[in-house]
Amino acid sequence: MIAVAVTALVLLVTTIVLWDDLDGVFERRPPVPNLSVWPQPPNDPHPSLAVIIPITKHTDVRFYQNMWMGNHGFTICESKAPGCSMVCGRKPEQTSAQADMDCLVRVAKSRFNETEFIVRMSDDMLVDRSYVFGIMDEYKASDTPMYVLSAEQTETGDVTSGFYMFNQALAKCIGGNGTFAERVAVGCGNNVKQVANDETKTWQTLYTNKNKYINLAA
Repeated sequence: MIAVAVTALVLLVTTIVLWDDLDGVFERRPPVPNLSVWPQPPNDPHPSLAVIIPITKHTDVRFYQNMWMGNHGFTICESKAPGCSMVCGRKPEQTSAQADMDCLVRVAKSRFNETEFIVRMSDDMLVDRSYVFGIMDEYKASDTPMYVLSAEQTETGDVTSGFYMFNQALAKCIGGNGTFAERVAVGCGNNVKQVANDETKTWQTLYTNKNKYINLAA
C-alpha cells in the first residue's frame, strides 16, 4: 500500500511540473467573451457611429465582432438570442418589417440620440469600412438630414434587408408610420439629402475577391 501511495504521489508531482513547463508553450483556452458587449477602442478616429445589426439565433455575432464594425456594433432582435444587445419585440398586428422599422427609429431616438451617424445592415452583409468613414467625413456636422440607400431600396421602399445609413439630423426628424421613405417624408419634409449607395463597396449574401469566396447567407 505504501509503495502504491508513493507511486501515485510521484505521478501527481510529475504531472504538475510538466503542466507548469508546458503552460508557457501551449496557451490555455481563453474564456468565452460576452458577445453582448462590444467595447469602444481608445483613440477611435470615428467614435460617433453606431452599426445596428438585427440578428436571429442563427447569426454568427462573433463574425461581426471580429470585423471592423465590432468597435461600433449594436445588435437588436425580436426575441432573446445569444449576443443580442436589445430585444425589441413585435406586436401581434405587426409584420416583421414594421417591427424592425419601429425598433430602429426608437433606438435611434433614444439610445443613439447623440450619435452622429447610424448604419443599419442585415446579417448577410459586408461593408467597406473606408466607404462608411468617407461618408461620415463628408457629411459630418451637417444640420441637413441625409441618408444612404441603394437604387433597389429607393425603388421598392423595402429596407428590411441590405445596408443603409443616416445622420443624427434625420434621426431627430423621422416620424410617422410606414416604410423608411414614408417616415422620412412625414417627419423631415423635402429638405433631405439622399445619397445613392455605392454598391461596389457593399456586398450582400456573397463576397468574392481574389482568393476569397464567402457565402454570407449560409
